Amino acid sequence: MLLKIIFLSSILLGFVVLGFGIQIFFSKKKRFPQTAIGHNSEMKKRKIFCPQTQEKIIRKNKKPWQSPF
Repeated sequence: MLLKIIFLSSILLGFVVLGFGIQIFFSKKKRFPQTAIGHNSEMKKRKIFCPQTQEKIIRKNKKPWQSPF
């Protein structure tokens, strides 16, 4: 019984991977979506930056006598 479930789930997983591969291969974009925060246009629209950029902005706006924390 358990062997049947594992076999069926592996076949289903194979179809899913095959479907994703076909979709990427025949897609007009031919590119993966940008997931990095600094390169994603939707994140830029919402003013969400990478932690390194946020740290630079915070340090730029702080006065020298203020605590770094």
